[in-house]
Amino acid sequence: MFSDGVFIFIGMKPNIQLFKDKLELDQWGYIKTDDEMRTSVPGVYAVGDVISKKYRQITTAVADGTIAAMAIAKELD
Repeated sequence: MFSDGVFIFIGMKPNIQLFKDKLELDQWGYIKTDDEMRTSVPGVYAVGDVISKKYRQITTAVADGTIAAMAIAKELD
């Protein structure tokens, strides 16, 4: 049997050392956001595997980025 691709799981600990003292985090160390991906710091958004959410998959990370981009575009208007 052959495979066309491989997904390598590298863990569940977010790499947010640069921001850990600046943004509100959940009990597991993930960044808290609202429904539009805004963080506790005005003008700062977070998406993907560093945010507090139920599932961490590439598809949800892409969706998070789309949500944030639409929210930022609205904010800039």
